[in-house]
Amino acid sequence: MSVLPLVLLPGTLCDERLWARMLSFMPDAVEVVTPRYGKGSSMTEVVASLRKELPARFALAGFSLGGLAALELVRQAPESVDRLALICSHAQADTPAGSQARQDQLELARSRGLEALVSEQFVPAGLRASHPGYSESERLIRQMAIDTGLQGFERQTLMAITRRDQHDVLAAFSRPTLLLASTGDALCLPEKPTSADAASPTSRLVWVEGASHYLPLEQPESVAEGLARWLRQAE
Repeated sequence: MSVLPLVLLPGTLCDERLWARMLSFMPDAVEVVTPRYGKGSSMTEVVASLRKELPARFALAGFSLGGLAALELVRQAPESVDRLALICSHAQADTPAGSQARQDQLELARSRGLEALVSEQFVPAGLRASHPGYSESERLIRQMAIDTGLQGFERQTLMAITRRDQHDVLAAFSRPTLLLASTGDALCLPEKPTSADAASPTSRLVWVEGASHYLPLEQPESVAEGLARWLRQAE
């Protein structure tokens, strides 16, 4: 198993609490770093700021927006990333329709609050109602959003809108790469991780059943197993 630190990047309106369930299934020997997104008005700027907080070399995993940020980090500092894992994420740039939807979400959050946004859009689209821990997960998602705050959400929205297509980054990255995707994900549709897998010369695409988009909350043991195997993978 890799002895390097494991850096975990969260999704939109999430923080280090996203990983708590998953980490309870991980080997104790794994050193985990869970940074938060700092200053900047674009994906490039936020990741450049984030790099200052990270070790010299590390394994890197990101969920959703965190996967997009992870790819930007690989683009900026490929020598720092020993291996890469994308969880319910992909390598595509935003589309005009996607950017407009994000702006609409931001306006909803400004006018009615983050709790309304989470309750009306994030949870219904990203969390299975039949998930055994639904109520606990819903409360956590709502609390992480409240704690991230409107300013943090504005920054994360700009990160998502200004990201570039990163298929060329995946194609050039020769280190072990894992793509964890959910069969029930309505936000990161199957063609997105499939496209990322096709671009990468070293990737392994693993589909997880019984979850929607919030895979680390709905199937934490499966995510932990996938990451542990990836960390053990030879170069």
